[in-house]
Amino acid sequence: MPGAVGALDQFVVGVNPRSLAEVGRVIHGAQILTRSGPDGADSVLAEMAVDDRIDLRFERVIIGSGDGYFADLAAWLTAHDVRVTVVSRTGLLSWRLYVAVRDITYLDAALAA
Repeated sequence: MPGAVGALDQFVVGVNPRSLAEVGRVIHGAQILTRSGPDGADSVLAEMAVDDRIDLRFERVIIGSGDGYFADLAAWLTAHDVRVTVVSRTGLLSWRLYVAVRDITYLDAALAA
């Protein structure tokens, strides 16, 4: 499981606008991005990562999703020498994302430990 959260760690969460109020009530201290439409939350996260050049600012990125949409982002980050960890539930990790990263943590297994 990824290490403890540090004071310099940053969190960005992508949500559908219909979920914004609910997510905002339960997630504190994170930047929340929103976009509607198919893959809206995923696309706004990926675009922000590239547009903000997180590859130049971070040594490690954790993607909390099993969605294959993030495979291109993970590959881009890895190509820019950023260590990428994917956190997903067992059985819900897409093959594209699985082959794009070397470090995978299965959330349900980590919680059981």
